[in-house]
Amino acid sequence: MFTKFPTWLLGLLLILTATFTTQYFNFAMMGLTVFVLAYLTKGMRKNNNKFQ
Repeated sequence: MFTKFPTWLLGLLLILTATFTTQYFNFAMMGLTVFVLAYLTKGMRKNNNKFQ
């Protein structure tokens, strides 16, 4: 079962992300790019059993 996600945790994540992005811009953009690419290719990585 999914429990209610605490809103304060989302705010903390937003503040930490903003701080990290301003301090380490190159690493933050690299991480964001990796996350977006991994999210977009999620459908391609599904287990497909028809070739086994």
